[in-house]
Amino acid sequence: MARISSHVIETKTRDYIRSVIDNYYENGDALFRELSERDYGIDGLIELFYEGDPTGQIALVQIKGTSNTIQPLKNKDLVSCSISSSNAKYARQNNIPIFLLYATITKPCGFYYIDINDAVNDMDYSKIAEQDTITIHIPIENNALEDLEPFFEKIRNFYRRGDNQ
Repeated sequence: MARISSHVIETKTRDYIRSVIDNYYENGDALFRELSERDYGIDGLIELFYEGDPTGQIALVQIKGTSNTIQPLKNKDLVSCSISSSNAKYARQNNIPIFLLYATITKPCGFYYIDINDAVNDMDYSKIAEQDTITIHIPIENNALEDLEPFFEKIRNFYRRGDNQ
């Protein structure tokens, strides 16, 4: 079986995101872990530490990569990315945050992120149930280029919520 372009893009995107996350804190307080079993839309997880100690704060991640430049939508401060409807259904659970990470490999310029559950909560569920794929719109300010702290803070905030409901 030949290694096709989408597999190369997937590997390069995952390697880029792993490098950015793992190297963000000098003391290693953020760790990207790749999942090796069939992923069901989940490519890895991010675990946050505090001064080297585990916090129990983790987020599952679905990674989407492209070899194209990611451009905002015309007249909107959003970028769009498609995911399978089955992955959206999976993300509707509310036990662990599941983030979509969207990056380009041509000129790495950070990655865009959004909590998939938040993105699909306001969506008409019949769209998710009837379509094979759905489009997620990510605000352009959700770009982890130089400062990943707002992204990590979204993970921390999930665990600060009272009962995670």
